Amino acid sequence: MQQLDRTQAPPLPVFVPFDIMQAQKHDLAHGIQGYSITAGSQEVIRIDFVFGSGSWDEETPLAASLTNRMLQEGSRHRSGRVLAETLDAYGAYLQYESGVDRSGVSLYTLSKHLQAVLPTVLELIFLPGFPLTELETTVRNQQQQLSVDRQKVSVMARRAFLQAVFGPQHPYGYQADEADLAAVRPDQLARFHKKNYTTDNLTVIAAGWQAEKALEQVSKALEELSPAISEKELHAHALAPAAPGRIEVAKAGALQHALRLGKPMVGKLHPDYVGLKVLNTVLGGYFGSRLMSNLREDKGYTYGVGSAILSYERGAFFTIATEVGADVSTDAIEQIMHEIERLRTEPIPEAELDNVRRYLQGVYLSNFDGAFALADRFRDIHFFGLGYDYYDAYIGAVQHIGSEKLLELAQTYLAPDSLVVVRAGS
Repeated sequence: MQQLDRTQAPPLPVFVPFDIMQAQKHDLAHGIQGYSITAGSQEVIRIDFVFGSGSWDEETPLAASLTNRMLQEGSRHRSGRVLAETLDAYGAYLQYESGVDRSGVSLYTLSKHLQAVLPTVLELIFLPGFPLTELETTVRNQQQQLSVDRQKVSVMARRAFLQAVFGPQHPYGYQADEADLAAVRPDQLARFHKKNYTTDNLTVIAAGWQAEKALEQVSKALEELSPAISEKELHAHALAPAAPGRIEVAKAGALQHALRLGKPMVGKLHPDYVGLKVLNTVLGGYFGSRLMSNLREDKGYTYGVGSAILSYERGAFFTIATEVGADVSTDAIEQIMHEIERLRTEPIPEAELDNVRRYLQGVYLSNFDGAFALADRFRDIHFFGLGYDYYDAYIGAVQHIGSEKLLELAQTYLAPDSLVVVRAGS
């Protein structure tokens, strides 16, 4: 029997593009945009109610996140407990999301129960009561959690890093504190809801078994609502990043230091984005990355270190994150800089690049596995203004980009003196 040579990686398979199932567009009641993705054999459906507003559109801090959080605490007609019991009776559940750019609620339910639970879901979304007692409890709990979190070096580093990269008043950089929570009032949340949770600011996405039929049921239920026009203003928030360099966040007696390094970066629509994603993967984007090999496997400084490029609708940033012992944090920073400098001065060997290509192809395929994953990809396509050809172009670029181009990108975007370096715990 032929012995398998485990020292040699298998050849890089030729990737054959496949047709991505496209979402079907529907015009729902009140002109609401609807999209369906019918896939899967399980009688489960996910309905995303997505509003095009988040903390970017706030008049007061935390209005977006607390408005979304308080939806589950009761409507104008029923308590949060009664609403929850109604959904529980049908085995349905909700997920809430509140980000910088968007907010929303996702319903998971058996298709046969959709019609029964929809009135409760729409009541919860469109007729919140913002009860004072529940708000006070929520605020108190979040204040306690924030007080605990702000003692963690990882949280201290993240907060300082985002403030430095975007500016402390920019929605991507602003970090709420206990005073912001104490200042929240029900009328602020009601005002944010009135301006942003409107029919003309809503996109509905149905994914799963008989999604098109499900969307018809949603449209019929939406007919019971009165149409509402968004009153949100077009806010323009100027970036005010700190000058690149070292930021020390003190915590007496800390046994660990949290490190965050990075800078503002180009986003999904930029022609260099895919190449930078490949470069990032080599550096710290997967378990076999250079940073993991150096800081974890070789030096034993950390259990984990990673890098990423995170893209929002109106901005993006590159970040490296890890936690290390206080006694080795200076050397850890030096080793991170060493790995960045290697990318800027040495072409990536083809064998290493093939491993990264293989990894990214696997991630790519898993991103389209199932109806809900397809819906997640469609959300990127829709809200970022991408085309369905974006993903084929993405994987094509991954396959064909060479080490010389990656060297050029590293020299352009990863100059050490362009980075913010945060150390928390010093």
